[in-house]
Formats: sequence, C-alpha cells, structure tokens
Amino acid sequence: TYGVSGAYWYAAGASIQVLLFGVLAIEIKRKAPTAHTVCEMVRARWGTAAHLTFLTFCLLSNIVVTSMLLLGGAATVNALTGMNINLASFLIPWGVVLYSAVGGLQAKFIADYIYVAVIYMILVVCIYAVYVKDFSSDNFYDWLQVVKDMTTSKCSEIFSDKAGKSFYEEGAYACGPVAGNAEGSYLTMLSGGGAVFGIINVVGNFG
Repeated sequence: TYGVSGAYWYAAGASIQVLLFGVLAIEIKRKAPTAHTVCEMVRARWGTAAHLTFLTFCLLSNIVVTSMLLLGGAATVNALTGMNINLASFLIPWGVVLYSAVGGLQAKFIADYIYVAVIYMILVVCIYAVYVKDFSSDNFYDWLQVVKDMTTSKCSEIFSDKAGKSFYEEGAYACGPVAGNAEGSYLTMLSGGGAVFGIINVVGNFG
C-alpha cells in the first residue's frame, strides 16, 4: 500500500480524462456526427495506413487499461476476502463475459447500476464509521500511527497461525512502516511509490 497517496492518485488520475473527454466529445459530435469510433475519423482523414496504426495503438491501450482495472479489482477482492490475486484475476472477467453474453447491453447497464448502488452503500457505511464518535478520524489516525510503528517481529507475531507459525511477508500486509513513504507513514502524500503509481495511472487512463 502507498497510504493515502495511492487512493488520491487513483481518483485524480481518472478525473483528468473525464474532464477532457467532455470537451472532446462535444467537438467530435459537431465535426463528425456520424462517426462511432476515433479510428473511423482517422481513416476518413488520413487513410488506411493511419487507420491500421491507430487500431494497433487503441488495442494496446485497451489491453493496458483492462489489465489495470482487472488487477485493481483482484487486489480489492484479495484485501476483502484473502483470495489469491491470480485466481481473482482469472475469475472476475468470466463473470462479466457470462452476463454480457446472456443479457447483452441491457445486462451491462443493469450490472453497472447494481455496482454503483453497492459502492454508494459501502461509502455511506465507511463515512458513518469515520464520523461517529466511537470511530472518529482521530481514532483512525492514532491506529495508523500504531501500525506504522510496529516492528517486523511484532507483525510476524500478529500474522501467525494457531501453531505460532508466521505467514507474514513484508510488503504483502499493511503492517509496519511503508517503504518509500516519508517516515514510513500511511498518512503522507510524500510517497515515491505513490508518485510512480500516479504517473502510470494518469498516462494509462488516457486510453
């Protein structure tokens, strides 16, 4: 984890493209009202060679963005359930493929509405948990400071089975200081890994 910087750059990286796409969509609709894809406009303007070039780049871009979303989803499932990331990465696309194949575009819209409803419910629960008195933001700050100050031996003790055998792996669990963050803090924006992730996310989301 990169702490709060990871969450910030994940959201900020998507907002740039959303703003630019709004302006671009209006201009495209004015100048090419019958076009469906950017590749169609390239073919009409520059010919077949440029069309094939853009098809290749668009395909590669879609692969990168799909991989980013898939890995993010797999990491979320892993954090919530402990499922193996490789297995989650394999199973998540099959669910999308199956309901899209059976229900078509209608199933896609229904699934998207359900996703958004679930996400908003989770957000409401999390906001309530943060702002009520028993689990205020002050408590979370103190708890994250405690986690940051944990030593490797303490983390190994926490992440161990009933027999006392530790399965703790440094970097795989949110325990102890964060490598690359200022003072190892979870609450800093001064994160080398977070900055690299931000650059990758901003560039990748242009696809």
